[in-house]
Amino acid sequence: MQVTGWTIDIAREQSLSETTLRDWLSRSSRAGYDAVGLYLEHRYAFPSAPQAAAPGSLTPAVAASLVADSPVRVVPFLNTLGHMEGFMRSEGLQWLSEGHSDGSAQMCPSRPKCVEFARGLVSDAMEVFTDEWVHLGGDETRQLGQCSLCEPRALEVGKAGIYAEYFAPLCEWILAQGRRPCLWADMLIEHPSVLEQLPKETILFDWHYHQSPIESSRKFRDAGFDVVCCSAVRSYDSAWCHLDATYENIDAHYDAATELGALGVMVTTWEFSYFTNYFSTLPIIFAAGRRLRGEEWADALLAEGGEEFVAMAEIVGRQIEDTTPFLAAGQWRKIRQNMVLSQDPFGLWRVWRHEACGEIGARIMELASGVQASSPEYRYPADFYRLCVTWVCRCEDAYHQYAAGDLREASARLRKASEVFDALVDWMGYFASLGGSLGDVHRAVRLKARVVEVANAIDALRDYRPAFEVLSHPAYVPGDQAAWRTGQY
Repeated sequence: MQVTGWTIDIAREQSLSETTLRDWLSRSSRAGYDAVGLYLEHRYAFPSAPQAAAPGSLTPAVAASLVADSPVRVVPFLNTLGHMEGFMRSEGLQWLSEGHSDGSAQMCPSRPKCVEFARGLVSDAMEVFTDEWVHLGGDETRQLGQCSLCEPRALEVGKAGIYAEYFAPLCEWILAQGRRPCLWADMLIEHPSVLEQLPKETILFDWHYHQSPIESSRKFRDAGFDVVCCSAVRSYDSAWCHLDATYENIDAHYDAATELGALGVMVTTWEFSYFTNYFSTLPIIFAAGRRLRGEEWADALLAEGGEEFVAMAEIVGRQIEDTTPFLAAGQWRKIRQNMVLSQDPFGLWRVWRHEACGEIGARIMELASGVQASSPEYRYPADFYRLCVTWVCRCEDAYHQYAAGDLREASARLRKASEVFDALVDWMGYFASLGGSLGDVHRAVRLKARVVEVANAIDALRDYRPAFEVLSHPAYVPGDQAAWRTGQY
C-alpha cells in the first residue's frame, strides 16, 4: 500500500488559518499519514472564478506555502461536475447550473462554457498544487440528463454516456499535463460502462461509509484501475461522532485495501459545520493514522487525545448513544437534522420530547455531566447534548402552560428557554474564531430568534388557540386553521 491519508473538508464553511493547517499537516505526519487531501469545492480562491471567492477562502498564496513546506503530500480535491453549488449560488455564476436542486447541485456537462469553466478550476489548482494526483470529484451527479441540452443526450447515449463523454477527455487532458486524474467511484458503481472509456491511469476513490468496499474495489481492480479505499470518520451523520462505527469502517477499508493490493486508503471527514467541528474530533482523525500503521485503537486514541479525551469519547461516543436508538448510528444525525438543518428548534421538541423529558433525557444529562475535560474543545460535545435536552424540556414546560390556557406564562417560559441558545452562540463563536464555520454562529442566533418569534405569536393570540405544534411550526400563518402547510415539510 503506497498511500495512507485523510481529507480536510475545507468546503463546509471552514476558514482555517495557515498556522492551523501547518499544524495539522505536521500532526498528520507524526500520526503516520503520508498524504492529506484538501477538499476545496468553492472555498479555494480560484483566480478563474473570483465571484465565488468568499471571505475566509484558502488563497493560492497560502496553499503554495503549505505545499512547499508540508511533511506529507498535499493532494487537491476539486469538484468539476457535481457539488458545484458554492459556485452556481454565487452571483454571476448561476449559468453553470444543470437545473433546480434542493441540496447539492450539479453543473451542466453539455455546454462548452461549463467544460471550459471546469478546466479553468483545474488549471488554477495545478499551478499551485504540485502533487502528481489531481482529484476531479465526480461524485453524486444525480442530475445527469436533467437540463434541456442534457435530456436528449441522455435518451441517445444514456446517463453513463454523458458522464463518460465529460470525464474521459478531462482525465486525458490531466494525463497530458503529466499528472494522474482521480475520481470518486460511486457513479462508476452506478454506471459501470463508463470504465470502458476512462483512461486506465485514472485512480478510483471507492468510498463506502457503512460497509466494506471489497466488492466494488475488486471489480475496479479487475478492470485494470488503481484504487484508493475511502472510509469515513462518522461525524457527518451524528451529533458528535459514532465512535465504534468509525472504527469498524476504517478497519474494513484497510483490510479490503490490503487484500486487493489497493494503491492506498483515505480516511474522509465531512461536514464539520451545523454544530459539529474539527477541533472536538481531531484526536480520532489522527488516531486513525496510527491505526493504519498497526496500533490498537485504544492506544492510538490515548496517544493523540490523552486521558480526558478518551474519557469524553467513551461517554459521548458510546454511552450517550446507547441510551436510545434515536442517537445511534444509522439514524442520520437526528438531533442536528431536526434542529439546526431545519432551522427549527421546535422540530427537535416535536420528535424527541417524550424521550428527552423522561428517563432517557435524565440519563443523558447525568452522563454528560461526567465529562470534565479541561479543554473547551473536548467539553463541547457533552455540553451540546446537555443544551439540547435542556431546550426540549423547557419547551415542553412552556407547552404545558399553553395547553392549560396560561398564554402569558407560556410566552414567558419560552422567552426564558430561548436563553439556552446564548450558550450555543458563544460556542459557535469560539469555534469560528479557530477557523470553523462562521455560518454556525448565525444559525445559533436564528434558533434563538425563532423561539422569540413563537413567543410573540402566543402574545398575539386572542380567543382561539392553534395547537402548539402548529403555532410553533415555521409554516404557521395566523388564521390558517386547517394548517395544511405545517404537514408538508
